[in-house]
Amino acid sequence: MLLATAVGAQASRGVVIGVVRDSGGSGISSAHVQVEGTDRRATTGPDGSFRLERVPRGLGTLQVRRLGFRPATVTFLVEGAGEARVEVALVPLAALLPAVEIRERPEVFDARLRGFNERRHRGNGYFITRERLERVHSYRFIDIMREVPGVRVGMLRGAATVRMRGASCDPLVFLDGFPAAAGAVDLDMIDLGLVEGIEVYSGLASIPPEFISVRGTERCGVVAIWTRPYRATSRGGRGEPADLERLVADREVFTAEQVDAPAALAPGTAAPIYPDSLWRARVPGRVLVELVVDPSGVMQRGTLRIVSSTHPSFTSAVRVALDVASFRPATHGGRRVPQLVLLPFIFSAEGVSTGSSGPPPAPHAPSSL
Repeated sequence: MLLATAVGAQASRGVVIGVVRDSGGSGISSAHVQVEGTDRRATTGPDGSFRLERVPRGLGTLQVRRLGFRPATVTFLVEGAGEARVEVALVPLAALLPAVEIRERPEVFDARLRGFNERRHRGNGYFITRERLERVHSYRFIDIMREVPGVRVGMLRGAATVRMRGASCDPLVFLDGFPAAAGAVDLDMIDLGLVEGIEVYSGLASIPPEFISVRGTERCGVVAIWTRPYRATSRGGRGEPADLERLVADREVFTAEQVDAPAALAPGTAAPIYPDSLWRARVPGRVLVELVVDPSGVMQRGTLRIVSSTHPSFTSAVRVALDVASFRPATHGGRRVPQLVLLPFIFSAEGVSTGSSGPPPAPHAPSSL
């Protein structure tokens, strides 16, 4: 009898699968979803999707809320196969900060890199671009070299070195077009944050003429490193993730409608670089972030959250830009206070609409990172 009751209860339940989106159609992360009158709840993932198990069959109401957005409800019906699919659109509760628009990709620094880009498009070697380096959670040069096929990473008298597969000697290292000292080079002395691009050639047949030396020291391969003039210092930092909902509820952080003068982005201080592969493919995109601007006018540590994004490379570019962004802090009662802000970034390559929702094409140079 108890078994029959349990089976009957299971049969009377189903599944609700859905996605929460913003007005641009991108999935919203960290939204709280609950079936009204039940304990069935979930939090949306990075793409805005959620799944609720063991939902009572029949007509139900879904409640959706997220910090910074107007709460929404939507009805659903679980019947037949026991599965209901829903989509929910949320509207920002307060006005967004003016969007940062990225409509071009500036030429990178100077003419030194023209050869690097030409060789990369020919695809004879293995190339690591700044776009890839910005996604590495390390400033150790040796960490990115571990990803290169055919490269062995080792230590020699306390120095980090690399060798090409099958080689009995160290590769010749070039720095900004000039050969480094003969013999092993401690690559961990090079800060990845100062590097714009890396090219690796594992054998003589693939090495371009500009890296052939008169002494033949390139016979065991070549690693060519191109530096940037400077690396902006991160001021906001990543830090431990903050509980923004609690901070707002406890009035430790204010929202736009609670302050006398809201926070504002200082013009030109958050300028993401359009990811190279997406720029070449003319792929538009959008990223919406939330963060806390602290009283000193920078991003508070641990408060940056990606609300929605159309591509991970756009997300990486925005994260890097926000690390050095400056803001006019909010004021309340004559004093500066921390404020939660929603800030959109719009990437619009020449001749393409930002409303495009299709998946971006794969980069045409598979040997590049």
